[in-house]
Amino acid sequence: MIRCILCLAGVVSIAVIAQAQRTSATGEWLFADPQEIIQTATRTERPVAESFTTVRVITRREIELSGAQTIQELLERFVVDFEGQESSQHRFLSMRGAYSSSEFNERMLFLLDGQPLNDVLLGNFPAMSLSTHDVERIEIAFGPGSAMYGPNAFAGVVNILTQQGDTGRPSLWNGYAERGGYTASLRWMNAPDAPSKLSLQTSFWRDPGSDRIRNNDTQVRTARLAFSQGTPERGLWRVNYIYNDMDRGLVGMRYYTYPTPTDRLFWRTHYWQAAYQRAFGDALQTTRLYGVAGDTIFLKVQDQPPLTGNEPRTRMPLSQSMLAAETYFQWNLPNAQLLAGVDYRTMRASSSNHLGGSRSATNFALYAQGEWQLGRWRPILGARYDAHSLYGSQLSPRAGFTYIASEQHRLRASLGRAFRAPSFTELYLQRFYVWMPFSGNPVPLSIEGNADLRPETVFSAELGYRYLHPRWQLDVSYFTSDISDAVSVFAKDPNQPLLRQYQNLYRFRIWGYTADTVVKLAPEWTLSAGYMQVRYTGGVEEDYKPARERAVIRLAYYPERGLSGQLVLVYPARGQGFSDAYGWNAYLNLMYRQDARSRWNLRVDNLFNVRTELARWVPGGRRSVWVAYQRDW
Repeated sequence: MIRCILCLAGVVSIAVIAQAQRTSATGEWLFADPQEIIQTATRTERPVAESFTTVRVITRREIELSGAQTIQELLERFVVDFEGQESSQHRFLSMRGAYSSSEFNERMLFLLDGQPLNDVLLGNFPAMSLSTHDVERIEIAFGPGSAMYGPNAFAGVVNILTQQGDTGRPSLWNGYAERGGYTASLRWMNAPDAPSKLSLQTSFWRDPGSDRIRNNDTQVRTARLAFSQGTPERGLWRVNYIYNDMDRGLVGMRYYTYPTPTDRLFWRTHYWQAAYQRAFGDALQTTRLYGVAGDTIFLKVQDQPPLTGNEPRTRMPLSQSMLAAETYFQWNLPNAQLLAGVDYRTMRASSSNHLGGSRSATNFALYAQGEWQLGRWRPILGARYDAHSLYGSQLSPRAGFTYIASEQHRLRASLGRAFRAPSFTELYLQRFYVWMPFSGNPVPLSIEGNADLRPETVFSAELGYRYLHPRWQLDVSYFTSDISDAVSVFAKDPNQPLLRQYQNLYRFRIWGYTADTVVKLAPEWTLSAGYMQVRYTGGVEEDYKPARERAVIRLAYYPERGLSGQLVLVYPARGQGFSDAYGWNAYLNLMYRQDARSRWNLRVDNLFNVRTELARWVPGGRRSVWVAYQRDW
């Protein structure tokens, strides 16, 4: 069915392309501007159209049109390469089929204004904990990124760039939904012409979750501070701080685990960074200190079988911290850009009951990269060496090129190696129980860490082609990833069936292709369609695999004043292992701009009430409505 619908969409696209050629000669790109300058793929500036790997950029206008409240919603609903999945403990993202191995780590690296967000305790960042209100744009680079970023840049990198300087204004954003959903966010910024730039932002919101199951709500409180002073020529200081406090109910029904409808998870984390930049002729030096500190608390039924829903819950606190220092130089030469740097991190996690006390590790890294302009060719070569105190050394090389055949035709190719460091939880977890049905009765299944885990490694390759036209674009890519030492939870001893341990179990291959097209139907109308197909070769368990194919179709109307909107169709509505709910889900967002600085949003989720699933046997929610208002000053 999906192929028939996509073929029909292709026919419609051809027709509207012809119409677009007659109606729109100068309309600005709403989606996928090929001249957007990005930094995430290489840590240097280059246009999207010249990237050696697939890059997607979500702009501020796209964020407004989406009506998305969080980064999680934005990525899983509007980018075909992502899929949202619900585990028993956490809601996570799968990037091009790189599923979660342990219900927490998405195998991708999240950055906020270039600062790593993945924690050292669980190895991930909960994308549902960050509001879209203060976000200017999101840059997504697919493929291994360890050559520049080190551990956890396994499947790709997501860089969330906030509104600072000339891009932001003081602003209020608030909204309401059924069943007690709300959002309230306030941002203050000083005068744009002030010598020092200061912005403060705070958000509070509650996502009511599914209306078909208990305890599926999420409550988040965040605060952010950003300060900058100076110029790169004379010295530029930047200070960033963000606090995330997330309280979330647990579904508790994935992988045959017994429902525990009162369990909750608390994520309280501080992120900070102080950076200094100085230009020396053709060279730019960046030095920064950054860190993470916080607590993760599970409130779980551990001591009694969950039979009535009123069992006492055990408070299970775990703390973590990381302190890092990095310095790197960039040289801008006539036909080349060179980059070299050094990075040092010290990490710590502790829990007397669940990690066996305090655990620590260090990581030292050296990295270098070169980019050249050789006629029509744009080659790139880079590598990073990491020396970790627990699992030894890792070398992460990568190479690629872009070939500019003409103004309209671009070819690209890349290959590289990356690794994912085992988290402290995977290494040292103790006495962590989930309830598994056995002969109709719940029995405690104990999850243990494994101090002998090796890092997961991946060798990836990609071939891509981009076609650029004043009124439409096409981008296609083929990718393949060979993963070794994949970590999963497995029976430790056949004589102890209720004991599980993290182990390096699998070696398998993920391969597939993506196709994206964007058409300017008219100066204010844009149509985009994306399709991704993913396949697996090897012994990976079926239940861990995300959807085998994905499609996202977006139709947007955006004038500078008055009514605008976006209709999004997503297939499948949900997809995860055996619990795929194959059907089209629709999201509608209508936006009314009273003037240049105020707007109303009406967002309707699951427009046609398609049955969805959050996890195996757990049905998703029915249609829901959000109403929001934003005012800038």
